[in-house]
Amino acid sequence: VLDHFSTRQAAAMGTACCKGECGEAIGNPSLDKEVLKFLAQVQLFQRLPTDQYPALASCSSRVAFDANEVIIHQGDEGNEFFVIMAGKASVQVNGKVVASLRSGDYFGENALLRDEPRTATITAVTRINALRVARQDFRRLNLHERLEFAKRGAVGGGMQKNVKVKPPTPKTPAQRELMKNALRTNPNLTTIVELSDSHMDDMIDIAWDE
Repeated sequence: VLDHFSTRQAAAMGTACCKGECGEAIGNPSLDKEVLKFLAQVQLFQRLPTDQYPALASCSSRVAFDANEVIIHQGDEGNEFFVIMAGKASVQVNGKVVASLRSGDYFGENALLRDEPRTATITAVTRINALRVARQDFRRLNLHERLEFAKRGAVGGGMQKNVKVKPPTPKTPAQRELMKNALRTNPNLTTIVELSDSHMDDMIDIAWDE
């Protein structure tokens, strides 16, 4: 359970909604045209028929996190899935920032898809407004079957066990530039995270040859 940061009691969200575990509940999205418009613009949800958006909105909670507030912790059990409506968040793995998230990005799905602990810590860089879907509603709407989630271990939150970590491999400037270009042009990354040069340098620094 997400027990490493203070929680607030969520407001009543309607009969189809459930109380969340973190963040500040700020309204019922089922009556919010802004949320319905936002859902239609999120790439992840474009596979859903538009007549399903009200159902998705009705079981979502609008939540807010202050700047520097930790939203999820690496290693914790995950019971919620988040989509950022506004603001920016950082992704940390083993205490090192590896990516950033912005409006339209999502996180927390792997813990719900595979019942595994989170492998990343997500921290609000600015104030975050987000939609939160609890595990029972995620399953009730069959989102685990109906949506196509990118395969990403760290951001989504699936913790792999018994993974052998090797020492970083030395890299030439040409190899580093090749790796940066591969990261920049990877559609599975560019659609869900914003990678700065410093973040890519950090990832390349710890990479090793297989």
